[in-house]
Amino acid sequence: MMKKILTVLIAVFSISCVLGQSSVNGYKYVIVPKKFDFLKKENQYQVNALVKFLFEKYDFTAVYANELNADIEENSCLALKADVRDDSNMFTTKLKVELTNCRGEVVFLSEEGKSKEKDYKKAYHDALRKAFLSVEELGYRYDPSQAIVAPRRSVAAAPAATATPVLAAESKAPDNTPVPVARQTGTVSGEVLYAQPVENGYQLVDQSPKVVFVLQNTSVDNVFIIKDKNGMLTLKDGKWMAEYYENGERVLRELEIKF
Repeated sequence: MMKKILTVLIAVFSISCVLGQSSVNGYKYVIVPKKFDFLKKENQYQVNALVKFLFEKYDFTAVYANELNADIEENSCLALKADVRDDSNMFTTKLKVELTNCRGEVVFLSEEGKSKEKDYKKAYHDALRKAFLSVEELGYRYDPSQAIVAPRRSVAAAPAATATPVLAAESKAPDNTPVPVARQTGTVSGEVLYAQPVENGYQLVDQSPKVVFVLQNTSVDNVFIIKDKNGMLTLKDGKWMAEYYENGERVLRELEIKF
């Protein structure tokens, strides 16, 4: 009986580690505050500096909250926010490391690090290093293909009558007036774009990650406005088709998108 229980516990632990790893690898940065709530002033006992150092030790790119780079300011969903939970009592310092995403969802919570040291600085440092053993076990490596995205939208094709409400008018022309033909660029070999949620829609990024398109929601499922391109993105026969203007020329392009 004990053997079965032990086997189940090991399986659960293994699954938890895999899920934790896959959930953090999609984030490029960790934001470390200059002050944690349980401390009275910034970087007291050098706790904040140690947290930043330990994240960097385990291959994360850590930045202070007051030193955000342009990458994060353009897309906050590239970063996780670090926090330290303090459940200490009179005799034992107890700390956990927490990571939340841009939606405020907790994506990682470490095992509790404990210390019996009486000196505050030594106790905090000892407990943090023990808590960070859980971070080390994640084996973090940044993978843009796992970037945070909203739940996948329905893949059912939109009704033909409303699928492209803006561009439909462009296909109509007076008699004897030639209809402009869209330049077909097709898909670029090996190019995959990743959808990341932003206000009122998504942004599509490549593996850099560089923002390639910004999509704005419409009232129709699987139909988006392509911002600053005077175009639309629609799902047709299971394929994402972008139709937009570039240098005054109408372009029709199939995109491979990971939602």
